[in-house]
Amino acid sequence: MINSAAILAGGSGTRLGSLAQGRPKGFLTLGRRPIIEESIEKLLHCGIARIVIGTGFGARYYDRLAERYPQVHCVLNADYERSGSMYTLYQLRDLLSERFLLLESDIVYERAALEAVIQSEHDVVVLASGPTGSGDEVFIEADDSSNLVAMSKARDSLSRVDAELVGISGISSAAYLAMCGFADGEFERTLDVDYEHALVGIARDMPVRVLRIDGLAWAEIDDESHLRRVRETVYPEIQRREALA
Repeated sequence: MINSAAILAGGSGTRLGSLAQGRPKGFLTLGRRPIIEESIEKLLHCGIARIVIGTGFGARYYDRLAERYPQVHCVLNADYERSGSMYTLYQLRDLLSERFLLLESDIVYERAALEAVIQSEHDVVVLASGPTGSGDEVFIEADDSSNLVAMSKARDSLSRVDAELVGISGISSAAYLAMCGFADGEFERTLDVDYEHALVGIARDMPVRVLRIDGLAWAEIDDESHLRRVRETVYPEIQRREALA
């Protein structure tokens, strides 16, 4: 059972430019509420009782959100401008002592995505999908047992492509400690380390299962083309599916 979640929300979303209206990407609005609030509501619906958000750019927006949700706690990555997502996750280490869901703040997804990770029998699981053709994908290479081997945006750097990263994972306490330990070494030369890099780093010593679900309704929003695709196709499909659930 998973009772906690961590959301990575330290980035500034510069590729969205004026579309973000000076706010973090999590406060893009597709329906009645910002996508970060929709994500929180889905987590609560799935039984998650504690949500920790690692913030950076526009932290005040998340702090205000936490005032309305007693289940939400915010932790500031003060070095967000020169660091990556793993450094934001690293700041949460005093609050994450059990298995938790790890999410990115700029994704939209159907509730079934959370349920699949929560129900997985594997201690460490990375949710993945089939090809989306969305652009800027993180490609995954897995072995024949569906365990993580590598991840990269440069598909030619992988021996093969087995799936695409969704941005929702299940992380055990042991795996999180291992990720932080791996990151400690990386931080000696740079704080600009992504959590994906740490996951690949620990996958050499412990199994990280890649859970691929084809036909999943989801998307990451990094730029204007992503936002257009989400508004026109992905978000309406998510709404349709959840109305039927």
